[in-house]
Amino acid sequence: MNRGSPHADKATRALARRLRVELRYLPTATPELNPVEGLWRYLKGRVLANEPTPDLDASLHRAFDDLRAMSPADRLRLAGVLSGNFWLST
Repeated sequence: MNRGSPHADKATRALARRLRVELRYLPTATPELNPVEGLWRYLKGRVLANEPTPDLDASLHRAFDDLRAMSPADRLRLAGVLSGNFWLST
């Protein structure tokens, strides 16, 4: 995850420890390492492109519906996780 203040917050880190979740921070300014960026790139270019966004809720619903309609493997592929070069160990 990035080093945004919600992710680095003491309460967030404490909750992660209680839940036994290991937080892995990405280096600063490296969106190419963040799997979510591949999904955003797809959504912006294919689902939300060339349309006005008069209603944020409607746009979010379109994006969510499109992601939900995909198979889990398609979502992982778009995120780059299935690449042989994916940097994050499982």
